Amino acid sequence: MKFLLAILPMLIALIGMINFYRSGAFVSVIGWIFALILSVYYFHTPWKVALGASLVGIIKAFGITLAIAFTMFLIFLMKETGALSKIIEYIKGIAKDKEEQTLFLGMGFGSLSTSLGMVTPAMFPPIFRLLGFTPVAAIAISILCYDPLTSFALFSIPITLPAEVAFKVFHIHPPGIETLQEFIWDFTFKITAFLPPISISFAFLMLWSVGGKEALIKHWKPAFFSGLVLSLTSLIIAWLRILPVEVIGIFAGLSTMLFVNIYYRRKNKSSAHKTLTFNKELFRAFSPFFLLIIFSLVVNLPFIKAFLANLPGKCEVIRVFADKKEDLNIMAHVWFWIFVVSVISIPILKPSSNDLKKVFKLWITRIIGPFTAHSLFFAVAFIMAWSGMEIVNNKLTLGPYFKEYNMNIVIASTLAGIFGKAYPLVVPFIGLIGAFVGGSEAASNVLFAKIQWETTLATVGAPAFMWIFAVHAVGGGIASAITPAKITNAAATIGVSGKEEGKFIKAVLLPVLFLTLITGLLLMFYLRLFS
Repeated sequence: MKFLLAILPMLIALIGMINFYRSGAFVSVIGWIFALILSVYYFHTPWKVALGASLVGIIKAFGITLAIAFTMFLIFLMKETGALSKIIEYIKGIAKDKEEQTLFLGMGFGSLSTSLGMVTPAMFPPIFRLLGFTPVAAIAISILCYDPLTSFALFSIPITLPAEVAFKVFHIHPPGIETLQEFIWDFTFKITAFLPPISISFAFLMLWSVGGKEALIKHWKPAFFSGLVLSLTSLIIAWLRILPVEVIGIFAGLSTMLFVNIYYRRKNKSSAHKTLTFNKELFRAFSPFFLLIIFSLVVNLPFIKAFLANLPGKCEVIRVFADKKEDLNIMAHVWFWIFVVSVISIPILKPSSNDLKKVFKLWITRIIGPFTAHSLFFAVAFIMAWSGMEIVNNKLTLGPYFKEYNMNIVIASTLAGIFGKAYPLVVPFIGLIGAFVGGSEAASNVLFAKIQWETTLATVGAPAFMWIFAVHAVGGGIASAITPAKITNAAATIGVSGKEEGKFIKAVLLPVLFLTLITGLLLMFYLRLFS
């Protein structure tokens, strides 16, 4: 009963979207209300803690919600001024048919954009709609292209941040790991060890979403090898440690774009691509993307990021409740620089006053759903993580019922009790649940790090932890394909909602669950091989 109630917010979201075609924003509100009530009346959590956790979750989500909001504004601005149409014509000159565009933009540029911190569910749907894709296909590619390298998103924050929290805050020191840098590299390499089947599978899923069985039969070979290039590039760099972790995804995405372009150019020798001349007007149309790439690269250099984080000082630190404070780190977040690029792009793209009115009207109308969905799913994630806690002497601390009634512990311990030594099989599903509810692999990795450490000690032993933690992260990456907040984001950008969202999640749910199971089986194989 406890286990079913602990995962009820997730079940509500799935049933609401698949069976009733409700939007991610709608089910996030219902899921949050249920999480609040359950945490207070069943999981022994005071109202103040549940509401405080919700507020912390909403603030933590700013890094994503504001990035989405300003990305949507930028895309609407580019569309209204005609810049997006010029970019589309240029892309058609590079990649002539839908399958090639899917692999070039989805597997290649999508992975590159994800690694740079761009929000593909907000950025890509209008591009694919202008290329002639159906609404569901546009949503599908924009969501699925985020998955293969989710762990390397935002300059690898889903890897480096959880590693730092696990090693320094939770004092998790697996055998053979002496320093934080060793922890990060071992974590990274073990994540990349699972990427080949995942990347190839998502390439196939993208093709299936665009053209069904026919597209798979005709284009399985470039899909297979694009997934292989993406994953093996990441794996080799992580194995040899020849580049910083933060740029692995960038090089993998570039390598995939290069492969797809070369493959189709060789295949289509007889029908040459008609590439437009890259003139001044085209440069202006592309300039927002160029600025995003430049700002992302510069701002995320470690010494610059640290400088920007400390620049406003204590002015941006706010007290939320009890002893919980949040440093907003405004200038170190990618959303701030997407905002800067949006402002700079106005004089570059030169919209008329009427164009700007249309952009603002559309923007205000469509950001509400994605903002609500991401905010409230983050709130649910923190309610689950802090359930069973209480406030003593104005400090958030473990309550007397914490180990028995914390919702995250209930999920992990129930599965550990059922599967015992076979617990590794279900680890990716826990990562899937964590990221599905929280809307973020990074959040899932942080919130479950301590729980996975203790459960690993109780089931398969400390030497297996780095593999366990890596697969938890991989499961969280796979979850991006069915995360309601991301799906709502993609749908809102092109002006569709519940029905299209439900169709997409219904189409990919079983493949995602099957791929998660394969990941668990692969983990058990690796543990046997390397133990």
